[in-house]
Amino acid sequence: MSEQRERIEVAIHRYLLLFEPENTASTLRDIAMALDDLVSVYFDTPDVEPATTDALEAPQFNEAAFGQNAARFFERDDVIWLLDPEGGPDQEAMCTFATSELAEIAADLSKVVWAFENGPEADAIWEFRFGYQSHWGDHLHRVRHYLHGLSAW
Repeated sequence: MSEQRERIEVAIHRYLLLFEPENTASTLRDIAMALDDLVSVYFDTPDVEPATTDALEAPQFNEAAFGQNAARFFERDDVIWLLDPEGGPDQEAMCTFATSELAEIAADLSKVVWAFENGPEADAIWEFRFGYQSHWGDHLHRVRHYLHGLSAW
Protein backbone atom coordinates (compact mmCIF):
# COMPACT_ATOMS: atom_id res chain seq x y z
CA MET A 1 0.00 0.00 0.00
CA SER A 2 1.40 3.37 -0.96
CA GLU A 3 1.77 6.24 1.48
CA GLN A 4 -0.76 8.27 -0.54
CA ARG A 5 -3.37 5.55 -0.35
CA GLU A 6 -2.81 5.11 3.37
CA ARG A 7 -3.19 8.84 4.08
CA ILE A 8 -6.37 9.06 2.00
CA GLU A 9 -7.90 5.97 3.59
CA VAL A 10 -7.04 7.07 7.13
CA ALA A 11 -8.63 10.50 6.56
CA ILE A 12 -11.73 8.98 4.98
CA HIS A 13 -12.16 6.37 7.72
CA ARG A 14 -11.74 9.06 10.38
CA TYR A 15 -14.61 10.96 8.76
CA LEU A 16 -16.87 7.96 8.15
CA LEU A 17 -16.46 6.67 11.72
CA LEU A 18 -18.19 9.83 12.94
CA PHE A 19 -21.43 8.57 11.43
CA GLU A 20 -21.40 5.07 12.87
CA PRO A 21 -24.53 4.64 15.04
CA GLU A 22 -22.50 3.38 18.01
CA ASN A 23 -20.21 6.43 17.93
CA THR A 24 -21.90 8.63 20.52
CA ALA A 25 -18.84 10.46 21.87
CA SER A 26 -17.93 12.54 18.83
CA THR A 27 -18.71 16.25 18.61
CA LEU A 28 -19.01 18.98 16.01
CA ARG A 29 -15.36 19.72 16.72
CA ASP A 30 -14.48 16.18 15.63
CA ILE A 31 -16.39 16.71 12.38
CA ALA A 32 -14.58 20.01 11.77
CA MET A 33 -11.20 18.39 12.39
CA ALA A 34 -12.01 15.43 10.10
CA LEU A 35 -13.10 17.81 7.33
CA ASP A 36 -9.91 19.84 7.74
CA ASP A 37 -7.88 16.63 7.54
CA LEU A 38 -9.60 15.66 4.27
CA VAL A 39 -8.69 19.03 2.76
CA SER A 40 -5.10 18.70 3.94
CA VAL A 41 -4.80 15.21 2.47
CA TYR A 42 -6.30 16.40 -0.81
CA PHE A 43 -3.68 19.16 -1.14
CA ASP A 44 -0.85 16.78 -0.16
CA THR A 45 -1.88 14.21 -2.78
CA PRO A 46 -0.37 14.72 -6.23
CA ASP A 47 -2.66 14.57 -9.22
CA VAL A 48 -2.69 11.25 -11.06
CA GLU A 49 -4.23 9.94 -14.23
CA PRO A 50 -6.60 7.01 -13.85
CA ALA A 51 -5.03 3.67 -14.71
CA THR A 52 -8.07 2.50 -16.65
CA THR A 53 -10.50 4.11 -19.03
CA ASP A 54 -13.36 1.80 -18.05
CA ALA A 55 -13.98 2.75 -14.45
CA LEU A 56 -15.81 0.26 -12.28
CA GLU A 57 -19.25 1.43 -11.23
CA ALA A 58 -19.38 1.82 -7.46
CA PRO A 59 -22.58 0.85 -5.67
CA GLN A 60 -24.89 3.53 -4.32
CA PHE A 61 -24.33 4.23 -0.64
CA ASN A 62 -27.18 5.08 1.71
CA GLU A 63 -27.02 8.87 2.05
CA ALA A 64 -30.20 8.87 4.16
CA ALA A 65 -28.52 6.69 6.80
CA PHE A 66 -25.50 9.00 6.89
CA GLY A 67 -27.84 11.98 7.25
CA GLN A 68 -29.81 10.37 10.07
CA ASN A 69 -26.62 9.59 11.94
CA ALA A 70 -25.35 13.14 11.38
CA ALA A 71 -28.56 14.65 12.81
CA ARG A 72 -27.53 13.76 16.37
CA PHE A 73 -24.78 16.39 16.20
CA PHE A 74 -27.23 19.28 15.86
CA GLU A 75 -29.44 20.61 18.64
CA ARG A 76 -31.46 22.83 16.32
CA ASP A 77 -32.34 23.08 12.66
CA ASP A 78 -29.18 22.78 10.63
CA VAL A 79 -30.19 25.05 7.75
CA ILE A 80 -27.37 26.58 5.73
CA TRP A 81 -28.42 29.60 3.70
CA LEU A 82 -26.74 30.02 0.34
CA LEU A 83 -26.19 32.86 -2.08
CA ASP A 84 -24.47 32.57 -5.43
CA PRO A 85 -21.39 34.83 -5.29
CA GLU A 86 -22.03 35.73 -8.93
CA GLY A 87 -25.83 35.86 -8.63
CA GLY A 88 -26.25 39.60 -8.32
CA PRO A 89 -28.17 41.65 -5.78
CA ASP A 90 -31.67 40.46 -6.78
CA GLN A 91 -31.14 36.75 -6.35
CA GLU A 92 -33.20 34.62 -4.00
CA ALA A 93 -31.44 32.82 -1.19
CA MET A 94 -31.39 29.04 -1.34
CA CYS A 95 -30.81 26.66 1.51
CA THR A 96 -29.45 23.23 2.28
CA PHE A 97 -29.02 21.27 5.49
CA ALA A 98 -25.76 20.48 7.24
CA THR A 99 -26.87 16.87 7.64
CA SER A 100 -27.40 16.60 3.87
CA GLU A 101 -24.02 18.13 3.15
CA LEU A 102 -22.29 15.74 5.55
CA ALA A 103 -24.18 12.78 4.07
CA GLU A 104 -23.20 13.63 0.48
CA ILE A 105 -19.55 13.86 1.51
CA ALA A 106 -19.80 10.48 3.27
CA ALA A 107 -21.41 8.80 0.26
CA ASP A 108 -18.77 10.16 -2.13
CA LEU A 109 -15.93 9.14 0.15
CA SER A 110 -17.43 5.67 0.54
CA LYS A 111 -17.10 5.33 -3.24
CA VAL A 112 -13.39 6.16 -2.94
CA VAL A 113 -12.94 3.43 -0.33
CA TRP A 114 -14.81 1.04 -2.61
CA ALA A 115 -12.54 2.04 -5.52
CA PHE A 116 -9.42 1.27 -3.46
CA GLU A 117 -10.83 -2.16 -2.64
CA ASN A 118 -12.01 -3.01 -6.16
CA GLY A 119 -9.72 -1.39 -8.68
CA PRO A 120 -6.32 0.13 -9.36
CA GLU A 121 -4.97 2.52 -6.75
CA ALA A 122 -4.52 5.29 -9.33
CA ASP A 123 -8.24 5.15 -10.16
CA ALA A 124 -9.20 5.57 -6.51
CA ILE A 125 -6.76 8.44 -5.99
CA TRP A 126 -8.09 10.09 -9.14
CA GLU A 127 -11.66 9.62 -7.82
CA PHE A 128 -10.70 11.20 -4.48
CA ARG A 129 -9.13 14.24 -6.13
CA PHE A 130 -11.75 14.66 -8.87
CA GLY A 131 -14.57 14.28 -6.33
CA TYR A 132 -13.09 17.04 -4.20
CA GLN A 133 -12.76 19.33 -7.20
CA SER A 134 -16.19 18.64 -8.66
CA HIS A 135 -18.56 17.68 -5.87
CA TRP A 136 -17.79 16.73 -2.29
CA GLY A 137 -15.26 19.56 -1.83
CA ASP A 138 -18.02 22.09 -2.42
CA HIS A 139 -20.21 20.40 0.20
CA LEU A 140 -17.26 20.22 2.56
CA HIS A 141 -16.52 23.93 2.43
CA ARG A 142 -20.18 24.91 2.83
CA VAL A 143 -20.64 22.77 5.92
CA ARG A 144 -17.19 23.65 7.29
CA HIS A 145 -18.10 27.34 7.17
CA TYR A 146 -21.37 26.55 8.96
CA LEU A 147 -19.51 24.60 11.67
CA HIS A 148 -17.14 27.50 12.16
CA GLY A 149 -20.16 29.71 12.78
CA LEU A 150 -21.33 27.24 15.43
CA SER A 151 -17.96 27.63 17.19
CA ALA A 152 -16.99 24.01 16.50
CA TRP A 153 -13.48 24.35 17.83
